[in-house]
Amino acid sequence: MAQTGTVMTFPGSESTSEETQLLTRLRFIENDRSGHYVVHVHLSALRASNRKPHFINIAAKTFDDLQNNFDVSLFKLDNADLVLLCKDVPVEEIDPVIHKTRQLFSEDPLTSSEDGSIDDRFSTWYDLVQQGDFVSFVENINLLSEQALDRQRKANGMLAANSLPGAVLVPGHIADIILKLQSVEIEDIIHSQTAVVIRPGATGSVLFCEQFVTMTELQKRIAPEINLFGSHWLFQYLTETIDRRLLGAIGQRDFESMSDSISMNLNISTVLGREFQHFHQQAGAYSAKIVIELQLIDVFSEMSAFADARDMLQENGYRVLIDGLNPLSLQFFDPALLESDLIKVNWGPEFNNEESGSRVEDMAQVVKNVGKDSVILGRVDSEDAVIWALTLGISRFQGYYIDTLVKAMVAKGII
Repeated sequence: MAQTGTVMTFPGSESTSEETQLLTRLRFIENDRSGHYVVHVHLSALRASNRKPHFINIAAKTFDDLQNNFDVSLFKLDNADLVLLCKDVPVEEIDPVIHKTRQLFSEDPLTSSEDGSIDDRFSTWYDLVQQGDFVSFVENINLLSEQALDRQRKANGMLAANSLPGAVLVPGHIADIILKLQSVEIEDIIHSQTAVVIRPGATGSVLFCEQFVTMTELQKRIAPEINLFGSHWLFQYLTETIDRRLLGAIGQRDFESMSDSISMNLNISTVLGREFQHFHQQAGAYSAKIVIELQLIDVFSEMSAFADARDMLQENGYRVLIDGLNPLSLQFFDPALLESDLIKVNWGPEFNNEESGSRVEDMAQVVKNVGKDSVILGRVDSEDAVIWALTLGISRFQGYYIDTLVKAMVAKGII
């Protein structure tokens, strides 16, 4: 059985996916997990030719009899994995069906190992009664949920993927794109979005200005014929080079004359790399003016590396912000355990609908645990979001609606 001591989290608020439904079920049984276990079938590791939707659907149908005759729930994850959540089901009823599913893909390398052997990559069993197994499984689904959500956002155009023209990004493009990235001028396509402090009856103030490279403009400059968002994982690889260029450009600025703090969203690997050391030599004396944002999914993919990065940054005067939290993640995860200076929770309709009571309680608890001055409400798209947050003591905001407010406040000389 898998074991871990890592903090668990439940993101995925913007999706009504199988991952979200599974996480909801896990929350429901958390306090009484007797008789529960899980079998995670890793069909995502099949060769692409064997991972077609039609084949995955056939594999899922092998579990129909189990679902009809026992307390078994099947979840078809976005990445093609299958998860069986079982309660009081004899293991001897499950084994033959897993074997039958394996036989469907008998020519694939994924099935080359023996059922239940130590090197079996086809399936993983979790005894949810065991706290270690439960936490480990939750974390695994947490990561898969975030990945599914990223794919959903891209599909919906939230990262402008559909608006970017050109061929899909493939490994063969990477070397040429990175070469261009290393030399292209980017200072003029670094934009900012302001995070502000707003208190009723008080003058607004700037918390920081987040610095980011505009990806649509970058694509036009380095690869107009290629959709940089066409492959999530290859694009993620490119972001490390983008990080280095951003650090190089920001490092040339006059920090002494900088009136407002800035923030940068970086990969943890970048923070622990040589380029950040060079950046610190340039900006270290003004590190108190700099916030480093780290994505939650990056944090949980390598907790020990995150701890090293956080400690190094804080010891050198930087503030650390954890980005990427959402309403669903707060149900199971206490961000205070990450010991960051700031957290950013993305606004969502789940906070303000007929069934939002528990979400509001979760958020109120986060504000209490982390401290109201450490919580930023991100992706604020309306006045309602600001009013809602103020009732919980949250006074720090960022998002498109805030951009409009900032322009108005600047025009009136408020900030």
